[in-house]
Amino acid sequence: MNPSRLLPLLLLLVFAVSSFLTVPGFAQTGEEEDETTEVTLEAFGQGYYRPGLIYGIRFEPGLNAEQQMASKLFDERLRFALDWSGYVNLQLADSLTFSGPPETEQDEPESELRVEIAPDESDPDLVYATLMLAEPEGEAWYTGRIGFKRSYANESGDAAAETIIVQLTGMTPPFRSRIVFVESKGNNVKELMLAKYDGSTKQQLTNDGSIALSPSWSPDAKSIVFCSFRDKGDADLFIADLAGRRIRRLAPREGTDAAPAWSPTGREIVFAGSNGENTNLYIVDADGRNLRQLTNSRGIDTSPSWSPTGREIVFMSDRNGHPHIYRMDKYGSNLRRLTYEGSYNSDPAWSPAGDRIVYCRRTDSGFQLHSMDPLGDVDVALTNEPGDHLDPSWSADGMKITYSYRGRIWVMSADGTNRRQLASDGLQPDWSPILDR
Repeated sequence: MNPSRLLPLLLLLVFAVSSFLTVPGFAQTGEEEDETTEVTLEAFGQGYYRPGLIYGIRFEPGLNAEQQMASKLFDERLRFALDWSGYVNLQLADSLTFSGPPETEQDEPESELRVEIAPDESDPDLVYATLMLAEPEGEAWYTGRIGFKRSYANESGDAAAETIIVQLTGMTPPFRSRIVFVESKGNNVKELMLAKYDGSTKQQLTNDGSIALSPSWSPDAKSIVFCSFRDKGDADLFIADLAGRRIRRLAPREGTDAAPAWSPTGREIVFAGSNGENTNLYIVDADGRNLRQLTNSRGIDTSPSWSPTGREIVFMSDRNGHPHIYRMDKYGSNLRRLTYEGSYNSDPAWSPAGDRIVYCRRTDSGFQLHSMDPLGDVDVALTNEPGDHLDPSWSADGMKITYSYRGRIWVMSADGTNRRQLASDGLQPDWSPILDR
C-alpha cells in the first residue's frame, strides 16, 4: 500500500471557461486599473479519493455487563471517528477471520483494521482493545493496544482512530481540537462557546451579558482573541487566557475593532478597525504593543486571514465598488485582487497547507462556500443548498471546514461532502490547532 494515495486528491471534473478583467502582476495598496482580459477556469469539486478500510471487531468471551458497555461505546466511537475524519471509506466486514480475508460486499479495499476486545481479569471495569492493521489477506503490519473503562471509552475511541490514521497516512486528524463559536443568548446577548471537534462537550467561555464576536485561536491553542462590547461604547479586542481564566483588553484604539486573526507565529494579530466611514486593516503585537495601520482604502477592508507562513494576508475589500477578495504581504504592500466573479465575496480563510482559500460568494440562492487556489485561477463551488453559508474555518489538518448555515454550526470535508451539523445555534466558528496530549 502506498500511504501517499491516502492524501486528498481533488477531482476537477467540470470546467467552464469565462473571461474577466484583472490586473497583471502585483500592485501597491491603492486603486487598480482593470484593463487586461484573462481567462479563468471554474471547477466543481466531485470529492477526494478515499481508499477503502475494512473494519471488523471481535469480542472475546468473559466480558461482564460493564465491560460490554465500555466495549460497545469504544466500538461506536472508533467507527464514528474513522468515518468522520474523511481519510478513509470505512467498510464494515460481514465477518472477520483474523487469519484470512474478511467478507465484504465492497470491492478492492486497501487496508484491513482488525479489533479484538478482551476483558481485564484483575479489574472488572477495564477492557483492552488490540488494533491490527493489515493488507487484505495478509499478516498484520501494525499492532497496538489500548486499555479503557466505560467513563473514557469515547476518548479512547478517538485516540485509537487517531493512531490508525497516523499509521495509514502520516497525518494527524483533528480529534484533539476544539471549536469556538458565537451563540445567541437572547436580548441581543451573544457569548462565546467551546465544543469538541464533533460538537459535543459544549461549554460557555464568556458570560458578560454583552456581545462577543469573531473569535480566533492562538497557534498554541491556549488563548482566543475576540471583539466585544463588554466595556460599553465601541467594540474593542480582548484576549481570553483559557488556562488562567482571565480576559484582558488587547490594545485600546479609538473606533470599532473587529475580525481579529492571530498570526501563525503567535506574535501578531491583524484586525479590522473603523474610523468614521472607512474600515482598514491594522496589525498589533500580541502583547498590545506596536500598533500600525496596513491599508488605507476608501471603503471597507475586513475579514483578514493569514497565510500559513505568516508572510501574507488575504482579506475582503470593497475598494473597487463591490466586496471582493484580495491578498497582500503582512506590511500592506504587493496587493493583488483574487476574485472577479460575483458581486459579493467575503470571509476568506487560508488553508493550513496554503494551497486553498475558502470564502463566501453571494448567489441567487444565498451565500455559498467556494474554494480557490491562492492566485484565484481555479475556483471550486463547495455548497449549493439555498441559504447563507458563512464564516468558514479550516481544521488543522486541512481536511475539514466548519461554517455557519441558517444560524447553526456545521462541518464538512474540504471537498464539500460529508456535511454534519455540530451545534443547533451558532455563528462565526473558529477551529483550534490540535491540542497537546
